[in-house]
Amino acid sequence: MHAHLATRTPARRAALVGALAVALGAALGPSLLAGCASAPPRAERYSPPPMGSSWTYQVTSTGSFGNGTTQLTLRMARGTWEGREVLKFEAPAFSQLQDAQIGLLAVLDASGRVMMSYDPPLTFTWPLEVGRTWRHQHVLTANPGERKVPMISEWVVEAHEDVTVPAGTFKAWRVAMTDSFGFRQVIWSVPETMGVFARRTSERPAGHPQGAGTQLFELTRRPSMP
Repeated sequence: MHAHLATRTPARRAALVGALAVALGAALGPSLLAGCASAPPRAERYSPPPMGSSWTYQVTSTGSFGNGTTQLTLRMARGTWEGREVLKFEAPAFSQLQDAQIGLLAVLDASGRVMMSYDPPLTFTWPLEVGRTWRHQHVLTANPGERKVPMISEWVVEAHEDVTVPAGTFKAWRVAMTDSFGFRQVIWSVPETMGVFARRTSERPAGHPQGAGTQLFELTRRPSMP
């Protein structure tokens, strides 16, 4: 064997080296040959939970949000807003209308009466990428009375990270939003796969129109069909 290897011509040795490189590339894959580099995470779109599915949060509230801990179950349904079909997240005491981009259009009470609405909606800007920021100007309409109030929302995608809640551990986008009333909310969203957030914290400062308070949502049951 050694004598046979010694008699190979330079051209033949080059061909063997090339073939070995091709085989090695096929075995390792392009990412390893490129120095293990990978593209940064990116969420292109929102995919809602299946219609009719439901999921549950444990909700802990203080101050102006109320006091105590309770369980809240939401259900995915269809609703209408200004003549078009939208997503409806139903709870026993209220429901939220959202568009296809997960933008919050309105909050309804148990009877279906509009309690507040946003124009344009409170929404993510797609795609989601760590470090991305955006700013929107809205008109908040508070009902009853049709009182219209200008407001600004400022957003930042802080991280793409694991978050652990009673329902499990999820790879989530940590998105923070602050509005012009001083309200701050941080959402650990799983938009492309589960279609709901795994965790959410909300905080109103002492000077907020509704008063100081905090609220924590943690997912205890992921979306499932009845």
